[in-house]
Amino acid sequence: MREPSGRLLALEALAGRPTPSVPVGLFTWGFDYTWKVAGLEPWELAFGGSETWHRAHMALYQRHQPDLIWYDGAGSGPEAPTLLAETDDAWLVRDNNTATERELHKTSLASTRPGGEPDDYYDPQTITSEADADRLIPDYSAPSEDYLSGLARLIAELGNCALVLPHSSPAYIRACYALGFKAAMEAMLDEPDFFLHVCQRYSGWDRPLMQALAAAGAEAVFMASITQTAHEAGLRIILWNEGDVGPILTQEASLDIDAFAWEQPRKGVDISVAQVREVFGPDRCLFGNLDSEEMLLRNIGDEIKAVVFDQIRQCGSGAPFVLSTGSRLQGLVAHLGNPTPRPFHARQLEVPHIQALDLADVGVDWRLF
Repeated sequence: MREPSGRLLALEALAGRPTPSVPVGLFTWGFDYTWKVAGLEPWELAFGGSETWHRAHMALYQRHQPDLIWYDGAGSGPEAPTLLAETDDAWLVRDNNTATERELHKTSLASTRPGGEPDDYYDPQTITSEADADRLIPDYSAPSEDYLSGLARLIAELGNCALVLPHSSPAYIRACYALGFKAAMEAMLDEPDFFLHVCQRYSGWDRPLMQALAAAGAEAVFMASITQTAHEAGLRIILWNEGDVGPILTQEASLDIDAFAWEQPRKGVDISVAQVREVFGPDRCLFGNLDSEEMLLRNIGDEIKAVVFDQIRQCGSGAPFVLSTGSRLQGLVAHLGNPTPRPFHARQLEVPHIQALDLADVGVDWRLF
């Protein structure tokens, strides 16, 4: 194992200082990709217990030894799941922590109720007024003890090896789930004061949440929107945005954040590191936006090496930078360029994609740059 200094290297970059080498972040989300690295079936981690999740995070670190590692939770309790049945298309699983049966679909890794029936994440008719929001949205919904203890355990075991990044959903995303996304979009247009009120109800969760993350040992948080309560709790703020952020980069740069991350080339939009650096200046930490889908699926070492070199060059000599993908590593990849995309079954996703970040395997060592 390399010298355990990744956490300190990452913190230097987040503080806006130059680093002797470029820290590397491994952007994961949920059980995607991590199940493969941990040698598990997708359903074993998707509904896994706290011990399984901890072992999976540690396997992720051992496989890639990044300087920053995203924390994706600790399941819903200590119990491992039970596989009840398997078809060509899905696994039927009993989640022994929630005492529910779930179906995990092999072509999407989406979880539904048995028979493919989608979950009711919300009742779109429940919150239709400010009074409903005040009555139904609690003042705070704390992370589970499993989540916080799992975070503290991972931080303690990794020590200086890697900076552990929990992530947080902003108030407006919580509001969208509470209202239903269609109703939320309509409210933004037709009833902006009502939508803002729902967001404000959820924003009350931010301060105790940030304090809880800091108490568990976190030093930075990765989020899609900012809350100054993170700084109040002593956490560095990494703001991650999707879509075409080009027109609003000046606004983004005016925010009190420590680092900025943005989506990889997608949807006809390609925001370069040089473009972002020009607006943010030389002293703010930027995260790279390497393509985690098509480029890593092609698994061409010379191509990866050239793109890595180019992003570091665009960032500027001595400017704080974290090498990372712009979106999460995928555990399931479609043929994106095919006129009729055919998704891989999870079992068909083998060596090329998974090895793309095993840099010794593709002849590329990002740590040399």
